[in-house]
Amino acid sequence: MLMSGGGTGGHIYPALAVAEALQTMAAQTNTPLTLTFVGNRYKSGATGSGLQPSLEATLAGQHHLAFEGLDFRGMPRGKNLSTLVAYLRWLGQLVVAIFQADAILQRHRPQVVFTTGGYVTAPLLMAATLRQIPYVIHEPDARPGLVNWLMGRWACELTSAFDLPQQALKNPHAVTTGNPIRTRIGHLSKLEARKALQLNWSDTQPVLLVMGGSQGAEKLNLATVEALETILNAGWAVIHQSGVNKYAQTKALVPKHLMNHHNYRLWPYLDNMPAALAMADLALCRAGSLTLSELAAAGLPSLLVPYPHAAANHQWHNAQVFVQAGASCLLNDADCTAEMLLAKSLPLMHDATRRASMSRAARQLGKPEAAAAIAQRLLTLALSQT
Repeated sequence: MLMSGGGTGGHIYPALAVAEALQTMAAQTNTPLTLTFVGNRYKSGATGSGLQPSLEATLAGQHHLAFEGLDFRGMPRGKNLSTLVAYLRWLGQLVVAIFQADAILQRHRPQVVFTTGGYVTAPLLMAATLRQIPYVIHEPDARPGLVNWLMGRWACELTSAFDLPQQALKNPHAVTTGNPIRTRIGHLSKLEARKALQLNWSDTQPVLLVMGGSQGAEKLNLATVEALETILNAGWAVIHQSGVNKYAQTKALVPKHLMNHHNYRLWPYLDNMPAALAMADLALCRAGSLTLSELAAAGLPSLLVPYPHAAANHQWHNAQVFVQAGASCLLNDADCTAEMLLAKSLPLMHDATRRASMSRAARQLGKPEAAAAIAQRLLTLALSQT
């Protein structure tokens, strides 16, 4: 099988979770299985001597998956002459990437292709269509992305994280499975999590987890730093993931006496998200679909600040599912100041009963068996092609 998803952790981690489930099932049933991850070779925007491996290339390597690289970027947007020129150049890049994807398909001859979204999946799906290789698409968001919306109608199956209307998916074989997530999420105790993160805190210490996704979120970082002293004085500890590219900026803004505070920890990136989620009693975060699925599995109440520039405003639509279920509160990005953050978060911090109710609502939205359900569908389809 070939699998692909790229650009952000929200597209890559679900594919990796399905890969783990596939490997487990194949081992249990003595099914010979070869998995290869297809994604961009390099980070977007990197050129010349500044070329760095893409996030999907790095994570695939960390998960011991074979990796095949494409060279493709997202479609330029805008309505001026320079955008038109960039769009024509992009069409040429798409043709080249389709040929690259076709060469990968020729080398591997997969029974099935599986994708989880992101622009890098487009050339692979187009090449698979031309070669009549069956593919399965997973839609992680409450509003389908452009590639999935265009290519989903020809998928053998289309799985989705949320209950989406048929007219949105345009595929009669669509099924709601939930988002595939890492197996350890929701299964760690606070004691295990504390040891994993090397935190010298008590089990009764309430913890706020701040995270802006794999890229970080400058607005969340700034508001958190400005509100930090009040949050710590309220008796809460803070685990703060700033994002790798925003770490130096965020650290420079934190006053020294707070940076050294016993109950504050700043990380550029949290490798052990299952432990961070297990430690937390409340999350302040963006509303990417994977983040929400992990919050649900962990039963973690949240204050969501949707990224306003996400494609098709999908983070706002994702957040609405959780807000309407009573699992989350909403803070608009434009209102994400320290003052508004405290106005929204302090009442939750002081109301354990409400947090418990939100936790139950979050767990109701969780679908912890999603990875196994998708893996079983992929294996069944692959075996039918042999």
